[in-house]
Amino acid sequence: MSVSINFISEQLSFHFTVDIDSKTAEMLFFWYNGPMLSKSKRTLFGLLYLVMLLLMVHWLYTSVVYLQEISNITIFIAVFLFLLAWLLRDRLKIAYVWLTQHKKGFLIGAVICQFVMMVCAELFIRRDAAVVFKGAFDLLKQSSITNYLSRNPNNIPLFLYEKFFYVIFGSSGLWVMQLLNILYVNLGAVLLYKLSQKHFSQKTADLAFVFYVSLICYSPYFYSMYTDILPIPLITVQLWWVLDLLKTDEAAVSWKELLGLGVLSGVAILIRPTTIIVMIAFWAVLFFRGNWKSFGKIAMVTGLATGFVFAGLNTAVNHQTVVPILKKEGLAKGPLLFINLGLTDMGHNQEDMKEGLLAYIDEDKRSDYNNGLFKKENVIKEIKRRLKEYGPWGLLGHIYYKQSLTVAEGTLGWLYRDVEYEKTPFINPLYAPLTKNNGLAKWVRTYFLSIDRPQYKYYEFVKQVIWIVLSAGLVGAYLKCRDTDAFNFLSLAVFGGLLFLTIFEGGKTRYLIQFLPQILLVASIGLAGNHKKEIT
Repeated sequence: MSVSINFISEQLSFHFTVDIDSKTAEMLFFWYNGPMLSKSKRTLFGLLYLVMLLLMVHWLYTSVVYLQEISNITIFIAVFLFLLAWLLRDRLKIAYVWLTQHKKGFLIGAVICQFVMMVCAELFIRRDAAVVFKGAFDLLKQSSITNYLSRNPNNIPLFLYEKFFYVIFGSSGLWVMQLLNILYVNLGAVLLYKLSQKHFSQKTADLAFVFYVSLICYSPYFYSMYTDILPIPLITVQLWWVLDLLKTDEAAVSWKELLGLGVLSGVAILIRPTTIIVMIAFWAVLFFRGNWKSFGKIAMVTGLATGFVFAGLNTAVNHQTVVPILKKEGLAKGPLLFINLGLTDMGHNQEDMKEGLLAYIDEDKRSDYNNGLFKKENVIKEIKRRLKEYGPWGLLGHIYYKQSLTVAEGTLGWLYRDVEYEKTPFINPLYAPLTKNNGLAKWVRTYFLSIDRPQYKYYEFVKQVIWIVLSAGLVGAYLKCRDTDAFNFLSLAVFGGLLFLTIFEGGKTRYLIQFLPQILLVASIGLAGNHKKEIT
């Protein structure tokens, strides 16, 4: 190949051509570009580690302070328990080792707990999830579910998923989906454990497993029938395959592996669009390796496969004929609307959002169903108004408050309460004939399911203590600052999730569930310490 060089100045100019082979050109390119890219990488990831350390310290602080929300005395109880744990750390280690040696039993116990919670619950499904479910199972008028999905097109895939089971199994489809939810949530624990074993250390794997099972498996979230739990196994496999690819010699990466990751990601994005953050983090790490040929191949194949699969599935969803969808300007909630929603006081205040947008609608049309409330120009005006109203310092205060709400709760924001306080409840079909007056069922509802019962505080406290330990692990991870591709990738995946919740709808710990696999991995690495396998 020929390389042409031009030199021009006020004094002279000249041109010459040098014939070199492509391999030499590539070497020269990387000789010039490598040091600069490496310096940029160190600078950017150093900054990322600093930002993440500050965020994790705030996370730890918030999780401790939240104890006051449970009870004023709980902070003192927690301090006492942590001091006792330190004094009895040898016995605690023995107990923890015993637990890690009986992981199967720990998980089986969680499965039994899940079945008990599922049977004993009164309020089974609530809010948006209940509307979608009732619509899919023909428990609503078609006009009602049409109006809802026209407003909330992001829930059409969930509707079609549930309708599929209703068509095949009838009303029994509810229990088929509940069994699948149990499968999804527990499969996530196994996959995360195996992933950690392969790519990190046994100690990290044990910690990730214990955190996952404690926080997610011993939780009623699985039966909520929304898209929080459904994508967890897919996200975990995403992380696994990305870590595999980062570990593999780039020259040996197969098309099959790349296509598999792309197909998986396309499906995951349809369920939870935020799963694209995992891929963005992956591409960013590859970029900073500086191997442009390999980066181009991997990014192109995975990007095209992801985009093609998602576009195909999304097109099929948009052209479904199961339920009519109204297509009118300002009717559907778009991405910008969720930025506006994120700017409300708590980051998720629907009433405040609607009230703000109604100012742009004529008074005589405000009660109309299709009044153009969510028109793009209205949403943009409202976003600008809120930003101006906040000002720079007010916006920072809002972000701080919103982030505090996002990371606060060890129960992951479980909100089920007495049915009388719910707008769109779906009652457990087993409640009236089987568990309404059952003593065990009442005890389960009182201590583990109903947040408005005073006894629920005990369960909440235990979860919060685990959450605090998790938070400490996150801080520890960034105090040690491992500069490896694997850790950089996980850090970007966590940071991207937190950034998304800062910009868009947020302010609920429930929204962290979609990012928990990478969060648990980082926390476990932080608590496990530096191990050879982790820094290879």
